Amino acid sequence: MKYMKKSFEGMVPYHSKLIEDGIILNANESPILPPDKVLKEIKDKITNVEFNRYPDMDEVKLNKAIAKKFNIKPENVSCGVGSDELLDITFRATLEVGDKVVGFTPSFSMYKVFAELVGATYIPVLGDENNLFNVDDMIKTIKENNPMLVIICSPNNPTGQYFTEAEVRRIIESTDALIALDLAYIDFASKDYSTIALEYDNVIVYRTFSKAMALPSIRVGYAISKKENIDMIDAIKAPYSVTTISQIIAEIAINNFDLYKGQIKMIVNEREKLYNALSKMGFNVFKSEANFIYVLMDDKYNEALLKEKIYIRNFKSGVYRITVGSPYENERLLEVLKNEI
Repeated sequence: MKYMKKSFEGMVPYHSKLIEDGIILNANESPILPPDKVLKEIKDKITNVEFNRYPDMDEVKLNKAIAKKFNIKPENVSCGVGSDELLDITFRATLEVGDKVVGFTPSFSMYKVFAELVGATYIPVLGDENNLFNVDDMIKTIKENNPMLVIICSPNNPTGQYFTEAEVRRIIESTDALIALDLAYIDFASKDYSTIALEYDNVIVYRTFSKAMALPSIRVGYAISKKENIDMIDAIKAPYSVTTISQIIAEIAINNFDLYKGQIKMIVNEREKLYNALSKMGFNVFKSEANFIYVLMDDKYNEALLKEKIYIRNFKSGVYRITVGSPYENERLLEVLKNEI
């Protein structure tokens, strides 16, 4: 790449191939469309959009709707083009060249990329032989390295491990570093502790409409934090980044969150069925509180799935993540795997 600066030469694009045919279980998407009432309201509202006008760059209505759901103030919310944009902004706003970032690994691969883009060093905290993370290891690594930023994903992508509120508080209270708490999958977990961000000066929580809300196509995420941290994000965020249509759709969805609870329950139930079935088949499966399952298996099983146009996420040889699909999709996946044993 002729014009790329030397420090970026080893970077490769984050890529997920567009698949339009088959059973798609590789991107942690919801297998279900948003509830009918949500879709109807969207259709009704979209017809009134003034396409010749810029979006509301302060996302006033959407921030108010999010604040209402969590019983917080709109000043404690900022929206972006997915939570990815808000995480990227946070890294750029807080890190200087040579600063350190500590995070569990494996986790969302873009954390390391965001750190490297600003010249920071990403220090991984590895799991044990079963890829389970230990909070004591995280605290030890923080004390040894004095990072500027600590990133935690709960439930963790791709392993599915959930950190309890007590565990997260231990990490927060062990350091003055900024804690970036990515809760993209928290709606599938035992407890949502998003508002923990308002109890500490050094915590920003990141949420998304892409997972439980079944709206990855609109690319909207949001941050929750003390006003000072939200102001920091807004100072760097590009103007008009969240489109008018995306704001309208997200507002409708968050106002109807109760309608999603049945869908979330179905996905959680299917996750447990899938986990139990894969375990009985003898696969090395990791307990998950997200909408996916992390599994170690011979590559021949993935080859069999691909022949049947069933797509799961392959990280490297023998390491896979399976998104929880619809009952039919999960049964098809299990059928193919069973036939290959």
